[in-house]
Amino acid sequence: MDYAGLALFTDLDRTLFNHSREVSPKNRQALELFQREGGLFGIATGRAPMNALGLLPRFPMNTWSVVLNGAEAYNFSTGTAAFPRLLPQILTATFLGYVLEKLPQVNVLLCSESRIFFLSPQALADRDFLLSHRPCTFTGLETALGYPWLKVLFCAPRPVLEALERTAAEMDLFSAVDRVYTGPVYLEFLPKGVHKGRCLGDLRCLDALRGRKMIAVGDWTNDIELLDEADLAAAVDNALPEVKAHADILLPSNEEDAIAHLIYEVIPSL
Repeated sequence: MDYAGLALFTDLDRTLFNHSREVSPKNRQALELFQREGGLFGIATGRAPMNALGLLPRFPMNTWSVVLNGAEAYNFSTGTAAFPRLLPQILTATFLGYVLEKLPQVNVLLCSESRIFFLSPQALADRDFLLSHRPCTFTGLETALGYPWLKVLFCAPRPVLEALERTAAEMDLFSAVDRVYTGPVYLEFLPKGVHKGRCLGDLRCLDALRGRKMIAVGDWTNDIELLDEADLAAAVDNALPEVKAHADILLPSNEEDAIAHLIYEVIPSL
C-alpha cells in the first residue's frame, strides 16, 4: 500500500495509548509501515513535548506534531518548535495566585516552551497526576514568571474545577483565555483561540505537509476541533459520544489496536 500523500495525526491518551499508557506492538508496527510506505505521522496531544517524549521513547515520528493542545507545533526529529501562542502572563498569574492560596486541593501544572512547572506544594501532589506529567520542576509562581507560558493544567474533582471556572469568569479571565476539559479531573487554560484544530491548520502551510490529505484520530472534547479540521476524521470506540459525532469513521477502542486497524483496513479501502 502506498501511503504517500497522507499525513496521520493521533491523540495519545485513550487513543494511541492503551490503559497502561503504552503503544501496542501492533499499533507501532502499523505506524512504522505507514511511514516506510510514504506516509507522514505525528501526534496531536495536550502533553508538553518533553513529557510526550518520555512516554514515547525512540518512537518513530517523521513530521511535525501538535502539542500542548495546539499552543505549539513541535518536530520531535529536529527538536524545533513552531507557531507558539502564549497566555497573558500577568492576568493568568493573578488567577493562579488565587488558586494556590484559596484552593490548595487543586494541583496546578504550568507549561512553558522548555519546562514544566508544578506550582502546587509537592506534599499535596496527586501521585498519578505527578507521575504522568514528568519531567516537571516544583517551583513557586515567581520563578515561573521568567518563562513564556503556553498552558495551565488543573487537576481536581469536577465540582472543584467547576467552582474554579466560575471564579475565573468572575475575574474576567475568559476574555483573554480559553478553557477545555481534557479528562474527568483535568481542566486546561489555553491562549485565546488555541486548540488542536487551529494548530493542524497551521501545519497545512508548511512545505512538508502542503497538499497532504490530513487524517486525525481522537477521543475527547479537546479533539473535536482537530477532527473538524482534518480531511478524514476518526474516533476510537471509547470516544465520548459528542466526539464520535464529529468523526467520518469509527475505529475499534484504544485497547483493540485502533490505529493499526485504520492503517491496515480503513485507509486501503478509501
